[in-house]
Amino acid sequence: MKRDELNHAGAKENGKKSILTLIAFFAASFVFFAFFAWYVGFYQEKQSLFIFTADYFHETVRQPGSLLVYLSRFVTTFFHFPLLSGLLISLIIFLSIWMISGIIILLSGRTGILVPLLFGSAFLLLQGNYQYLIQNNLGILLQLILFYLSLRYLRGWLPVALFPFWYLATGGFAWMFAMMYSLHLGMLSLRKEWPKIIIMTGFTFILIYFLSEFVMFRNFRDMLVYPLSPEGTGSPLILFPFVAAAVILLPAIARIRIRIPLMFRRFEHYSTIIFVVLAFLLAGITSALRYSNMYSEYFTAEKLFYDGKYRELIRFVDRHPSSNRLTIYLNNIALCETGQLNDRLFDYPQSPDGQSLFLKWEMYGEVLRRGAYFYYCTGMINEAERWAFENMVMKGIAPEDLRILVKSEIINGNYRMASKYASVLSRTFAYRKEAKEYLGLLADTTLINSHPELGAKRREKISRDFFSITDNPYLNIEMAFASEIINRKLFDYRTAYLMLTENYEGIVEGLPHFERLGFTKVPVHLQEAALVSRMSGLSLSGLGSLMIDPPTEARFTQFLQTFNSYGNNLKTAQPALKKNFGNTFWYYAFYH
Repeated sequence: MKRDELNHAGAKENGKKSILTLIAFFAASFVFFAFFAWYVGFYQEKQSLFIFTADYFHETVRQPGSLLVYLSRFVTTFFHFPLLSGLLISLIIFLSIWMISGIIILLSGRTGILVPLLFGSAFLLLQGNYQYLIQNNLGILLQLILFYLSLRYLRGWLPVALFPFWYLATGGFAWMFAMMYSLHLGMLSLRKEWPKIIIMTGFTFILIYFLSEFVMFRNFRDMLVYPLSPEGTGSPLILFPFVAAAVILLPAIARIRIRIPLMFRRFEHYSTIIFVVLAFLLAGITSALRYSNMYSEYFTAEKLFYDGKYRELIRFVDRHPSSNRLTIYLNNIALCETGQLNDRLFDYPQSPDGQSLFLKWEMYGEVLRRGAYFYYCTGMINEAERWAFENMVMKGIAPEDLRILVKSEIINGNYRMASKYASVLSRTFAYRKEAKEYLGLLADTTLINSHPELGAKRREKISRDFFSITDNPYLNIEMAFASEIINRKLFDYRTAYLMLTENYEGIVEGLPHFERLGFTKVPVHLQEAALVSRMSGLSLSGLGSLMIDPPTEARFTQFLQTFNSYGNNLKTAQPALKKNFGNTFWYYAFYH
């Protein structure tokens, strides 16, 4: 009797130690994903839009595994808020390692702590990659839950009978359970249990073949693995297969007994503290290995851009200089929206081919889903709408695409379609308030013209119709520029591109537009380019009553003197010119 009481007390103490250790790992994981790697949740929330309607359920759940996708998108919709994102991501990891701990107890009869922590570190390392979709860790968690239930409650042939339905719900992830359970049965008694293994997998293969050939008409191989995909597991791709293999081998791993050397048993009274500290250390080291300051800075810039906080975005990029093309692209739009593009263009690294000003059409997400914003900024609303719609067709409905579509249709006066898009947006978690504003404008369309954003965009809209050139955005600028009515933002982009390509004739030809567009002062970089044009023998008479500022004239003289003092040698003069004139058109023209 005393031995039973001691065993019960020991098991209770071990259980307490285990749960405290796992909670410590959860806490460290939460801090990482909520406050440091918040960009993981931000990126994934922007990839899809969960809509709280029956139609969305029916459109999403159309093939085996799509129920898992639906559930994952439901979870992801709460990633709009970093604290919720960190909580949910960490909770999924916590539940996974809790299940692993429970499985080890059931298979070995002893509490396992180290193995669950190692699995937790692997799951954290994977999820720390922003491209690793939450559906992967959620899919693994579901397989662990079913395996645990099969060990504890589901006896005999019940797991075998349930597996085809489980495959329909979780798709390719279900094979992890099938292999885990088959390994477990084989280790119990392959001679007795082999019929279960054969029937479970064989019947499911027949089911998949029948569905692919006669019901869904999809590729058999794709149906086997969906929703598993290289695109959804991020990089490096080699890590996920290793972790998946470790999960599959869990029945064998659980039976491995690690004996603690005698010299360490003296610390047994402090084992709870030791394991809690170990959990913090493992989570902390893994987080430090996975955290990327580069991604954090880029997604901070993107978040500010999506929120329309253009001046804050510019200040952020000033504090955190970047050479990332997408960051510079978004920052250039922010400069244009705030009227600073041609005053500060060369404060940032620019691409001579114009790719930092606008993106060429490319059929993949990172470019296609961002390209619309240049057109939206410059008043080419129809083209902005086309980019957003094409991305939505290819990648599925996403929040930023839908926002562009709603605003474009309102600007164009297509109120019926705008109302349809806004109604969809109103059935989401994070964008209901914004959708309510749009629906209010559509209920009283006289308010649109006074709206700070949509009213201004309507006045700036390019009304001239033309066939857009997707792989050469500058040609679209020129065709829009031929319209009788152009806006300052379009003109700013045109002159910025002319400077990047050092088209001095084009710059001089555009000078008469400054007064016509209401400029009271020529932007700084245009003054710098105009001085170079004048040295080339081109006339600046197009400026009319506007003039080059004396300080700019003086700086140009100083620039030339500095260059002359180094014997007109580009290489030897570069350090001095970069130090004093690195943010000027002159330096760009010399060294781009």
